[in-house]
Amino acid sequence: MRKILLVSGCSYTEHNFISVMHPELDCSAWPKWPELLAEKLNMDCVNLAMSGAGNEYIYSTLLDYITQNDTSNIGLVLAAWTQNQRKDFTNKHAQWTNIRRDPHGDVFGWMHKSLRYYLSFKILCEHYKLPYAHFQMLHPFKDVLDGLKPGEIEIKNGLYDKDFRFEFDGDVKEATERLYRIIMEYDNLLDKNFLGWPTLKQLGGWYMNDSLKDYKISELDNHPNKHGQKVIAE
Repeated sequence: MRKILLVSGCSYTEHNFISVMHPELDCSAWPKWPELLAEKLNMDCVNLAMSGAGNEYIYSTLLDYITQNDTSNIGLVLAAWTQNQRKDFTNKHAQWTNIRRDPHGDVFGWMHKSLRYYLSFKILCEHYKLPYAHFQMLHPFKDVLDGLKPGEIEIKNGLYDKDFRFEFDGDVKEATERLYRIIMEYDNLLDKNFLGWPTLKQLGGWYMNDSLKDYKISELDNHPNKHGQKVIAE
């Protein structure tokens, strides 16, 4: 019996990803990186990723699956972490949904919260003795400091111009240095199972999307194209 490759993430990982900017594009024509990796590892893929998801969703869906299923069937667990400003919640039908920017808190609190999920994921997998790895798919805070863009659906529906930005209210350089310090508070808590730790090249690490600049769907849609999905799997 083949083991399960269990994965969660955001739109860069979602099996049924649809390009909002190019609805005519059939993104199902190419396999996504969890499928490619599962094939390489001779595993069955369980992909829990959802477009727009934040790190609460990523952690929670992996937690729920692990605690509600036979863990002896799980061969590897992967978390592809996303931006820290996203807000996840469940509706009255217990279905997950999300918004692009948490209306509560700030980028420093969001970074702390994400790091707690990273550490909790490590503790969860080690408690259940599951092979695991995790990595930063998207830069955790850069878009907030640069001026967060509206969501693709908001741009597509004409609510905002594609060049509109929600300006960061603060000193970007000081905020960046403070966020570096917050990340490094976890340097002795997260280990080699966090691929690319401490996530940013300025700290000696890397995040995945930084390697995908030449493998995007288009200038309007920054999601990985067919070749980009292969790069992530590799």
